[in-house]
Order: sequence, then C-alpha cells, then structure tokens
Amino acid sequence: MAAKSVPPCDEKIAQAKLLYDSGVTPIVEILDLLGMSVGQFRRFREIHGWPLRASACAPKKPQEAALAARKPRDAGRLIARLEDAVEQEFARAEAALAKHAPKTIEASARTLASLVKTLAELKRMRRESEDKKNDANDDSDEAASERDGDAPPRELAELRAELARRLERLRGAGSAE
Repeated sequence: MAAKSVPPCDEKIAQAKLLYDSGVTPIVEILDLLGMSVGQFRRFREIHGWPLRASACAPKKPQEAALAARKPRDAGRLIARLEDAVEQEFARAEAALAKHAPKTIEASARTLASLVKTLAELKRMRRESEDKKNDANDDSDEAASERDGDAPPRELAELRAELARRLERLRGAGSAE
C-alpha cells in the first residue's frame, strides 16, 4: 500500500505558480519543487485552474501577431509586465538558491539587474512625459491667468514686489472697515 504524499505548502505552491506562469522553468524542476509526479501535477493543475503553458517553439497565430503589432504600447501596462517579470525572476532565483546552483543564481542575478534597470528607465521616461504634459497644462493655465490679470511672477524680485503690492491692498482694505 503506497503512502499518500503530503501536499506542498502554500509558499511552495505560490513559487511553483510563478515559475509555471513564467514559461521558462522546465516542468521537471516544478515537479521537483512540489514533490509530484507528472500525473499528480496534471491533476493538481486542472483542480487549481492553471492553464496549459504555450509551447516555446509554437508560432503565434497570424491574428494574434497582427493584434499585438497594432496595440499601442501603454507605459503603465509595460511597467506592470516588467514588475511581473521581476517577481518571476525572483522566484527562479529563490529556487536556484534552494538548490545551490551557482550558475543559475548568476544568470538570475544578471536577468534581474537587466529587468530592474529597464523598469527604472521606463518609469523615468513615463515620469518625464507626465511632467511635460503637466507643464503644458500649467502653461495653458498661466496663459488663462495672464488674461485674467493675475499672472504669477517669474522671478524672486517680481515675487517680492507683487507680495508687497498685495499686502498694501489688504492693509488698505482692512483699515477702511
């Protein structure tokens, strides 16, 4: 009579899910992590609703490739995808650390460094584009306020002079009451 295997802990399942979703880690490594056979993993995957992984060699359908080419690149979506990739790479690095595989650890470190650098650059570019948009909106606000005769001063001397004029006006309005 075969003894029932102990189900893996939630932490290992979460790590295995990240590795599985990344599509890079071989299934054999995921099976070792979970301590399952191929049949057990297939049932586990079906029960937990994990989708089948696409083959790395399978070509994309022409319709999918055309849609991907037509979709505009949204910085927020790209940042989210890069953050997911960083999480998946962290999971791979942790798995490599658990196995004491120095070559895999080094490869993960290089990949993580590249992903983090790319993520930081993308966030910087998005921040700059938002600043430009805000500056454009501020310029239109300034033009509107100049039309209203209440333009903010640009230099420190102008600021002091404008502040002094406004204080005088307030003092004059206060003494009349």
